[in-house]
Amino acid sequence: MGEVFKIEDEAEIDRIFMDIDVSGDHFERLEAFRASLKSLSWVGTLEFPEVDILKGFVWCGVIAKYSITFDLSWKLMKDILIQYHKLSDFAKGSPKVVLKKSFEADIINSHTWAEMLQVRNEISHEYKNLDSVDDWCAKISEKYVPLFRELSEYAEVKLNEPNQHQPLS
Repeated sequence: MGEVFKIEDEAEIDRIFMDIDVSGDHFERLEAFRASLKSLSWVGTLEFPEVDILKGFVWCGVIAKYSITFDLSWKLMKDILIQYHKLSDFAKGSPKVVLKKSFEADIINSHTWAEMLQVRNEISHEYKNLDSVDDWCAKISEKYVPLFRELSEYAEVKLNEPNQHQPLS
């Protein structure tokens, strides 16, 4: 029999089960965001199979990659707000609040990000309508991927500026 794993310290429980960035390594998040964006970038080149089940599988992959990339993007914005702009008076677990603060801080300059959040929240229900898959992929590749790229470039500059290498608190 294996050893029983016990956690007696409440702080340890919080670190394990809460959505906190214990390591504070915003560079790892930037790299994860870039990797996710790189694989999402091919969406515009897809040619979907005519067989619905195959189209459905590909579409599930696109939905998952878009959602992951979006989630990494708003968390990266949160890192920049805290690390570079030294802001901490906002709901850090809310993508909507982080997008609003990022717009106010000129990290992003397009209201399309609010649309992207709405799409992230609704897109998973679109698997039922496979006829619109090509339209969704075009929107993601033509409208959203360029904004993700802009954020990636901005984050690269801001997070690598001198005196920005302290861990996030």
